[in-house]
Amino acid sequence: MGKKCECPKGAPMWMVTFGDLMSLLLCFFVLLLSFSTTDPAMYKEVAGSLEKAFGVQREDITLEIPKGIDIISRDFNPPFSVDVILEKIKSAIKLELIKGEIDVEALSDRVILRLKDEITFPPGSDRLFKRSKPILDKIRTIIESVPGDISVEGHTDDTPVTGAFKSNWHLSAARAATVVEYLLSRHTIDPQRMAAVGFGDSRPLVLNDSPEHRARNRRVEIVFMQPSNPDDFEVKPLDKKGILKQEPLPMD
Repeated sequence: MGKKCECPKGAPMWMVTFGDLMSLLLCFFVLLLSFSTTDPAMYKEVAGSLEKAFGVQREDITLEIPKGIDIISRDFNPPFSVDVILEKIKSAIKLELIKGEIDVEALSDRVILRLKDEITFPPGSDRLFKRSKPILDKIRTIIESVPGDISVEGHTDDTPVTGAFKSNWHLSAARAATVVEYLLSRHTIDPQRMAAVGFGDSRPLVLNDSPEHRARNRRVEIVFMQPSNPDDFEVKPLDKKGILKQEPLPMD
């Protein structure tokens, strides 16, 4: 009988190279994952689809022929939701958010921008500060790019007003109207989307028990409502001067 070949002890030499290769591949995919971004709207849709798939099955009556999904069009035309509107707002007014001049709150059906009183109006006045106009210009650009109704809401503290205004209700309504008029001054936004509301001191964020708290309650809120039917949103045509073309109202 021939002499048996004795294999060397331990793992073969190629295992070292193979282990290095697997480690590099693992690092590569970890980097890809860290560079990727998650679409919140798409994530919610996928989660809802999985919930229906693994939940109680139901029979739905379908009156339309199922249509395929164009992946390319969905990537370039994402659905307008609170998450999409919030990301647009954050990217447009990032500097103001860092400075603390504007606060943002996202709810289930709306996004609220809170402009502090110190950058919008002098005490007891409805005339805008000059430094607030560049900020409102950025907000106008956001409104032009997203669908849905916009509500501009004025709020005051509980300090009685003096001068031209009878009450805090009148002052808050006048401030809201001033902001709406400035946003519409370039005629690039459909006026039917806008509303001006004055709440006076009826909706404070905190108690009016200190100068700091009163200053926080004096604010203008711009509320972006989530559109009920985002597919109906379209950019309105502008004329040569960049003014929104208005259709004539129907005559009775």
